[in-house]
Amino acid sequence: HLTLLSPFLLTSCCRKLSEERPHVLLNQFPCETMVTVKDCLASVARRVGGTEGAKWLPRTFNLKTELPQFISHYQQNQERGQDNHWICKPWNLARGLDTHITNNLNYVIRQRESTPKVVCKYLEKPVLFERQEVGPVKFDIRYIVLLRSVQPLQLYAYNVFWLRFSNRPFSLDHFDDYQKHFTVMNYTEGAQLKQVHYDDFIPQFEKQYPEYPWKDVQEGLFQSFAELFQAACSRPAPYGICAYPASRAVYAIDLMLKWDANAEGERIMQPQILEVNFSPDCARACKYHPSFYDDVFRTLFLDDTQGCPVTRIV
Repeated sequence: HLTLLSPFLLTSCCRKLSEERPHVLLNQFPCETMVTVKDCLASVARRVGGTEGAKWLPRTFNLKTELPQFISHYQQNQERGQDNHWICKPWNLARGLDTHITNNLNYVIRQRESTPKVVCKYLEKPVLFERQEVGPVKFDIRYIVLLRSVQPLQLYAYNVFWLRFSNRPFSLDHFDDYQKHFTVMNYTEGAQLKQVHYDDFIPQFEKQYPEYPWKDVQEGLFQSFAELFQAACSRPAPYGICAYPASRAVYAIDLMLKWDANAEGERIMQPQILEVNFSPDCARACKYHPSFYDDVFRTLFLDDTQGCPVTRIV
């Protein structure tokens, strides 16, 4: 038996279900907000990279509880002549809602007057994709990951990924131009929705960046996913994802790539996780890959990955 629960009912129901209906499987893990809520995600990243956070997450501050730390960091950037563009996001919304980009400290501080927000370092050097009809634009990638268990940790990635593109060439200006700085066009009236299948994207990407084979880039992405969930599961609930044995879950990880340098000074593409969504919109997945949910259910609930387009990450 499989039971689908809302996030608000899950925690209170788990103990009762484990006692009264131990055979029932759930579609969610208790305390998974450690990865799906943006301020908690930043806290988890600090378990990997200390106060600066993991390299795969943009530097993030909670505007309600960490404003002094943010102001200090902003002023240090200013003194060092470093880029100081930031993006303010509600910690529990998606699709670019109530999201603002600025390099103005006062503007960031005023964001505290609306919904609870985090402020994240805006990617000033994103890896761009050359759209023939537009020019070099921002793009983001969505991977579906499947969490089979916490103890032991079993995490899979769906091999098919989805892409979203900006509609105007990228530059560090005109931050009110949504189609220049954002990629979510699905819900924007009148905006062109650029569709590129992953099979078509990979050869185009490798043609634009021949020194960066997609296989190597994807290996770095999967390593980031592994570190994220290892950190999120490293502590007992409520400080980590609860190891409830009857739980399974599907998440969408949205990410971008930025230019960075490794320890040897070599130019690399560094994954940057933007957010993690529980029970994501999989309409496109079902449209182009009719077996999508069959593959998900086989992996999570039947322990059968034979023939499924999934890769075990952990």
